[in-house]
Amino acid sequence: MHFSLIFALLWFFYVIMKSYRIYMKKGEYKLKKQIFRNLCRFLVFILMFSCFFVFGKKVSANENQNAAPIITYYRLNGNDITIQWNAPDGVSYSKVDIYSATSPNGSYRYENTVSGNSYTNTYVAKGVPYYYKLEASYEDNEGYKTVTTYAGKCIINPLPAPSSLEASTGNSHSITVKWKASDDCDGYQIYRSVSPDRNYELVQTVSNESRSSRWYDDDDESFQTYTQKNLELGKIYYYKIRPYTTYIDETFYGDFSNYISCQVTINGTKVKSASSKKKKINTITWAKNDEADGYIVYYSKKEDGNYTKLKTFTSRNNLSYTHTKLTNGTAYYYKIQAYKNFNGGKLYGPTTPYLKYCDYYSYADESYESRCRRAFGKSYYADYKSAKQAKKHMKTITVKVWDKKGKKKYTRKFRITVNKGLAPSIKEMFKEIYKSKERFPIHEIGCYSWRGKNSSSEHCEGLAFDINSNENYMIQGKKVLAGSFWKPKKNRYSIPLNCKLVKILEKYGFHRGLWGSRRDYMHFSYFGG
Repeated sequence: MHFSLIFALLWFFYVIMKSYRIYMKKGEYKLKKQIFRNLCRFLVFILMFSCFFVFGKKVSANENQNAAPIITYYRLNGNDITIQWNAPDGVSYSKVDIYSATSPNGSYRYENTVSGNSYTNTYVAKGVPYYYKLEASYEDNEGYKTVTTYAGKCIINPLPAPSSLEASTGNSHSITVKWKASDDCDGYQIYRSVSPDRNYELVQTVSNESRSSRWYDDDDESFQTYTQKNLELGKIYYYKIRPYTTYIDETFYGDFSNYISCQVTINGTKVKSASSKKKKINTITWAKNDEADGYIVYYSKKEDGNYTKLKTFTSRNNLSYTHTKLTNGTAYYYKIQAYKNFNGGKLYGPTTPYLKYCDYYSYADESYESRCRRAFGKSYYADYKSAKQAKKHMKTITVKVWDKKGKKKYTRKFRITVNKGLAPSIKEMFKEIYKSKERFPIHEIGCYSWRGKNSSSEHCEGLAFDINSNENYMIQGKKVLAGSFWKPKKNRYSIPLNCKLVKILEKYGFHRGLWGSRRDYMHFSYFGG
């Protein structure tokens, strides 16, 4: 029992005894007066004792809190948070309970119990603020006690504002916003305004769950997009984006991006056809756009190159253009842009390139897609399933070449069957070979030859030539597979590697059959097979 309480009881016993003695000597009046006085003294003493007890406990608690852990290290380490602490002199902790919260006044959840002086919280959520509470237990002369201390705010990789924002208008009176994606967040919030400095309203929350569906640019950076349709024509909209992450039913937001703006425009139009039925002339047609007041025609010599303006039409009813004075053996690509007169300016619709070459002749650096479209009318290689089917895609043409009898050269003609899509090019190619000063002698030309549906030979598609086959053998290592020899310096019909004949064939896109250890000197093919 506390000493103060014993003293109080003794004082109370003393008051009772003294009051009895007064009653025996001086009577009842004196007794009442003395009892009142002593009771007041007793109440004052009790009050002093209570204050001592209460404040004495507080002082004791404060002294107890001085045993709380002292934080010595609190840092990020990769995707981990590490806390270190020391105990004051004379204090030894039996255990330390670790708790975490996402706000200083939030609800702390139990993480772990350690016996040492450090704790590492691994693989914590990115972009989430963490606050830690340490409850340390120790024993002194009065028994087991617990003291508490708090660690400050720490964030793993704060969510950065989205970067590389772009905005473009498209069909359906739409705007598409594009930004560089991040794996650190769970999604994005899209905000929109009609002014750069007015209030932005939330229009869409985009989840980051479909990360596999993102598309990548040439630098292998991933991007995410959001599209709004049916917007007001001619109006300018402003967009901001911020990332978010979710952790234990709480959502945490990163910074807003800078705003990006875009004006809603009219729908676009598309090229319907581009054909080259005459030398040095291409004809382009496109679909009518009822929103438009006119069209602009562009062209390029590369599908993904810079496009040059050809012609501006001031009527929505002009739907074709003839491009003249072209260079044979050069690809031409076209796109059409619709426009509408609007508030003293123009609203330009989106453009889509016509994904087909337009050229009368084939050429050396023609793309694979262009070769497929020329030969098969499609963007991929097509194997014919039968000779009957193949013949529907063939055309027989007559070409002139030079041959040699003795020391005298003379003209001879061959009828050869070739792929219909390449017939104009092949005719022009042999004209150029014939006009060449070299006058290389040719006594044999083979092109289309059906070799079965399982054959991979381009002869089945009318896309390969064998020229002077006996004098230009095919050899694998030292094994002759076809023909008899290849002696370009000794035999007039053996074709040298870099003669004018070879250069003209290559100019029109035909590659010689030189494949590693297999050398097919007679063979020239459109796809190199």
